[in-house]
Amino acid sequence: MRRWVEVFLVAMFINTSYGTLSYAFSVLVTRSGAGGTFSPRAISLGFGAALLVSGFCAVLAGGVADLFGTRKLMAGGSIVGATGLALLAASQEAWQAILVMTLVMGPAMAATFYEPVYVLMNRWFTPAERPRAYGVLTFFSGFSITIFTPLTRWLVASLGWREAVLTLAGVLLAVGLSVPAVIRERVEPRANAGEALSLRRFSSELRQGVMAGDRRFWAFSFAFFASTVAFSGVSFHMVSQLEGRGFDESSVATAVALTGIVSLPARLLLPALTGRAPSTILLAACLILLGCASAIAATAVEWWQVWLYVGLFGAVFGAVYPLRALATAERYAGPYFGRLIGAQALLVAGGRALGPILIGLAGTTRGAYQASFLVASLAMIVCAFAVWFSMRGPRVTGSTSEALPATAGPSRGLR
Repeated sequence: MRRWVEVFLVAMFINTSYGTLSYAFSVLVTRSGAGGTFSPRAISLGFGAALLVSGFCAVLAGGVADLFGTRKLMAGGSIVGATGLALLAASQEAWQAILVMTLVMGPAMAATFYEPVYVLMNRWFTPAERPRAYGVLTFFSGFSITIFTPLTRWLVASLGWREAVLTLAGVLLAVGLSVPAVIRERVEPRANAGEALSLRRFSSELRQGVMAGDRRFWAFSFAFFASTVAFSGVSFHMVSQLEGRGFDESSVATAVALTGIVSLPARLLLPALTGRAPSTILLAACLILLGCASAIAATAVEWWQVWLYVGLFGAVFGAVYPLRALATAERYAGPYFGRLIGAQALLVAGGRALGPILIGLAGTTRGAYQASFLVASLAMIVCAFAVWFSMRGPRVTGSTSEALPATAGPSRGLR
């Protein structure tokens, strides 16, 4: 029972880190937020750069999680993230805000988003238990945008954006230190545990972990990267694309926002189904449905088509990232998992940044959007088959990473 309480606590941590370091910026980028002080373009540039830096730092974060534990990483990342938010609130020039977001908040994202937590979940649960555990984690983590977008808007309206950001920093610090302090973790001792881990030795450990990925791993990872480019580009430009097709902007924004609520059942159920069906099959099916939904939106002329997009897209998109992690864990869980999932996070971050740029460069007219969305739709369907093909073969039923027994002793705080 305690493990499931800890899963809920970790989900609260994820909600807070994503809410304060990511979803809050959909409000802060506006003219009433930091965008009104520094310009929306500057905040967008800083946030995009932070995502890219978080991808590069994810490999380092995975190494730290593998070798030293996830709890310390979560706590340290929360301190860095809260510091970054405080520095952003104190910034007076656009270049200062961009620098803070890139160099401080970017690394904090890598330490506090999903990838390190996946390492922790693998230590808590056996392979047979992980599908349900990932589903529960993803379900309760899915409320972040619902909580922090309106909360940030209210704080900005009530206090001003600088005080709002400082408040968010306090929330991140409080949750980010308390959750790691009460959860448990057992880290397998590394081979020369008595020796100090020098920078050179740590670099060698990182390289060794990343090199543990075989051709199948990299084929799967690059196929998922390509799907992320298409998926993120469509998501980013969806409201603008539908507005260009003649739909009312505010009504479209409301409809698209509902995809978050529609996604909740899939977040819980689809990862849990991997105990009975291969995760790569489920992931491929999700990508095919996302491709079909994108094609429907690209040619929509009636509201029923928009609602069909919302239903299809929302029904599966929340399960895409946990299914990717489960597919990786089924075959590569063990002492190098953090570094491998971190390498994937680098590709995912690059895909999330590249997708909106490519569609934007292709043009934002109605015709250009339709062509880009149809190409992205086809890319998602092709990537679905590539994802499935790359991971063919029997699933791993065991793991070199031993799960934490339910009877383990209580936490003694950060060690």
